[in-house]
Formats: sequence, C-alpha cells, structure tokens
Amino acid sequence: MKITLIDVMTEERIHRFVSPPTHQLTIGLVTKTQRHIWTREQLTEDVQSDSLYEIGSITKTMTGLLLAIGEQRGLWHHSDRLADLVPEWSSSSFAQQTTLLQLVTHTAGLPPIPDNLRETITDKRNPYAKYTESHLIDAVMAERPTTRTSHRYSNFGFGILGWLLSRKIEKSLHDALYEEIFQPLGMTSSGIGSKVHHPDEILPVYTSKGKSTPHWDFHDTFAAAGGVLSSLSDMLTYIEAYLTLDDHPLCPALDESSKEHYSIFPGKGIGIGYGWMFYREKDGSTTHWHNGGTYGSSSFAAFNRDKGIGLVVFSNHGLDAWSQLPLIGMRRMNVDKLARILTTRLFEKA
Repeated sequence: MKITLIDVMTEERIHRFVSPPTHQLTIGLVTKTQRHIWTREQLTEDVQSDSLYEIGSITKTMTGLLLAIGEQRGLWHHSDRLADLVPEWSSSSFAQQTTLLQLVTHTAGLPPIPDNLRETITDKRNPYAKYTESHLIDAVMAERPTTRTSHRYSNFGFGILGWLLSRKIEKSLHDALYEEIFQPLGMTSSGIGSKVHHPDEILPVYTSKGKSTPHWDFHDTFAAAGGVLSSLSDMLTYIEAYLTLDDHPLCPALDESSKEHYSIFPGKGIGIGYGWMFYREKDGSTTHWHNGGTYGSSSFAAFNRDKGIGLVVFSNHGLDAWSQLPLIGMRRMNVDKLARILTTRLFEKA
C-alpha cells in the first residue's frame, strides 16, 4: 500500500500539481488497523496532521449524519415535512410538500443556490458571507413545489436542512455538529469557521494559480452545505467510524446515513445516502464518496466498507476552470482527478 501511494505521488504530472510552494496537499489512507499520511516531506504511519482545511461540501455528509442521529433519537423523521418543523412556513406550499429526505438526497427540485443569494454578495471571493436567516426564510417562502423527483445537487437544500435541524434542537450548527458528532467521535479540531478550537491551525488558502484568497464565511443558513474546517487526523477518524461500525453509540446513525436512500441510476449501483454518494465497483463492492471545494480549497473523501479502506485528500488550492473541462487531454490535474487515480489503484489492490 505504501509503495503504491509513493509511486502515484511521484508521477511527473502529479508532482507538477503538488510542487507550487504555497500548495499544502495532504493525503490520508486508512484501513481498520492502520493509517498512512502523505505530505510533500514524508510518508508516515499514525502521525498527527492537525492543520485545518476547508472541507467544502464534504460537510454535507456530516449534516446527513446529524439528520440520522436525530432520527435515531426520535427528534424528527426523514419523512417529516418542513412546515411541520417550522411553523412559520405553514403557509408555504413548498414547505408543506417537501420532506427532510428530499433535502438530504437532493431530490427536492431546488436550484443549486437560491435566487436571492446574488443580491447579498459584496465580495465575489466570499459568496455566502452575507446570507442571513431572513434571506433564507424569504427564499423558502418564494419557492414553489415541484413534481420533479430526480436528483439535482443543491447547496440551497442543504443550507435549509442544517439551519432547520440546528434550530429544532436550539443550538448553533457548530455546536450541534460538535456536540453530536465531533466530540463523540474524537474529532476535537473540527468545527465551523472561526469557532474551531484552534483557529491558528487554519491554513491560508489560494486559487489554483497560487493567488491568496479569503476563507469562506458562513451563517447557519449555508454552513451545512460547506462550512466545516477539519484536519486530516480528524477526517481519518471520521472515515474509520464508517469502516468499523463497532459498538459506538453513533453506529446506528452512521449505518443509516450511508444506506441507499435514493437511486440515481437504478441498476448501475449509483445512488445517495444522507449526503454520501456511492457507486458499485467492478468487483461488486461499494465505494462511498464526496468531494468539496471553495475558491481556495479542494477536498475528497471516500471509503469502501467491503474492503475496509478509506481515503482523504486535502488541498489548500482551489480548482481552475481548465481542470473542469471534460475534453480528452485538456483536464488538468486536480484533487478530484488525483483521488480517482488513488481510489482506482489503491482500492482495487485492497
């Protein structure tokens, strides 16, 4: 496993991607019994890697886990409608018909972002910073229900979900995630924005060209879609929890959040749980995954419970437009592409 990881990371195209002096790329590989952490300086076992990265949309898997935890405790059920949990939305036809399950599986028919987000942006490099509770409430009240039940990825939907769940238990989203997930699992460095316990560990972030850019700021209206900062050590602990499913009190919720709750491509093994995406490998095993990105960070997390292996990739560099082009030969190396190479080579050998 170690040799394969070293072989991949020393390939010329990957070496070029890693080499800018501002780029602090870190990779963690975990099994049920062992950890390997790669940095530009070394490949080691069981080391602490405590620098804090913006994990972007991987946050959605934690919001999904929060949904599952509350469901296990009888606080809500995924079939609950939004208007049942927020009485102020009782006059909204959208809230009357939309369920928590639709939000967490991206099947509520919502757009990626609400229509009124753009009017709140004062710094394009930090797009969610001014989006407050009043904006979210207005956006929900303006939505109309849809008959569409297909999968449509929506940051808006997860913003609603996290705001609603934390409101229901009368906590900030940071406190809800910390008390219900991070502290029980031992992920004590993780949190939302400046509320993390060690803000001095937050890495500076850069565009793909190495230009300094602000960290993203969130109110609870959007933090559930992408506001968590975490260390590689904490994220490996998070992935280990999904791999082991032992006698930890959160195990029923971990199991529920990783089950299929919507099939995106029936018959092809591609679907979504509570935030986690998954696909069926050629050997019949299942890989769960999610990626994340801000203007100055990119990330990827995956695990294959059948094989007992997990992967986390963190970068303090954002994506560029060229890396997103699907044309053959034009896609530049990025975290998503690197993670695909690593999962293909390492998961197949597990």
